[in-house]
Amino acid sequence: MESYFQHQADLAKKECKMQCPDDCRAPGCRLAEVIVETTLFDLIRLSLVLNTPVSSLFLHHCHLGLQSCEQNLRYQRLLIKLKKPCRFLEKSRCAVHGSKPLNCVLFPEYHHIKGLVSALVRGPVFSKFPCLKNEMFISDQRSTALKKLRLMSRREEALSGFFIFNTPPYIFDSKPLTKHLKKENPNKKPITLKDYDRLINEKLKPTGLLDSINDKISRLDTRAGMESLFEKLKDDALMKPLLAKMDTPEIVYKLKGNSLKRLKRRLQPSEFYFR
Repeated sequence: MESYFQHQADLAKKECKMQCPDDCRAPGCRLAEVIVETTLFDLIRLSLVLNTPVSSLFLHHCHLGLQSCEQNLRYQRLLIKLKKPCRFLEKSRCAVHGSKPLNCVLFPEYHHIKGLVSALVRGPVFSKFPCLKNEMFISDQRSTALKKLRLMSRREEALSGFFIFNTPPYIFDSKPLTKHLKKENPNKKPITLKDYDRLINEKLKPTGLLDSINDKISRLDTRAGMESLFEKLKDDALMKPLLAKMDTPEIVYKLKGNSLKRLKRRLQPSEFYFR
């Protein structure tokens, strides 16, 4: 495990010229609208550095929440998110910079090399980010390192989803959630992602899924549990179909009362896909 994380750290530092501007007030670390997906491997890395149980890091620094599927905006994916404002934020700087989640490492350089910045800054959230206002020079070696990190993070996302949800990705039909939120909102205020996150956690409690997830994450508090998960990450026979399912989900869940209904619906990848 340590050699794997050291390799990631070396890639993260490879010809890195990125420095947060002096006028940056860490909007990405503060705003709930900016989703930072966190994998179990991110939590294990922090656990080894901070000597803190994985389950404790999950409880205090993360929560389960939803993110719109790029394949079809009617559907939303359940994932682990960093709580906002990030609990590792000290003033406007990251207190765990050398061990932070890979999605934090990749931003904003990976978005630059994938040509996503112009689309981001057109929105109201990312227009506030000083690091997105100017062109950024990224060397070929740096670009290669970032692409390798993204491939590693996708494998980690796929296996994390399989470990805690038994399938990657765990997709919800958001239509029933939207109808419920509209009913409880007679003043017709805009429905936020925070509203969806609150509701999905409320609805999942009686299904037993949350208890199951907490139990699985607690298994990673032991060295044996961590190493068992890493062995699966190296198993290409397991990982290849999991990665395929990430791109073209086939199973969608729909909340019906206090139970989850499993539906067969194939979602196709969109033209705009973060890879």
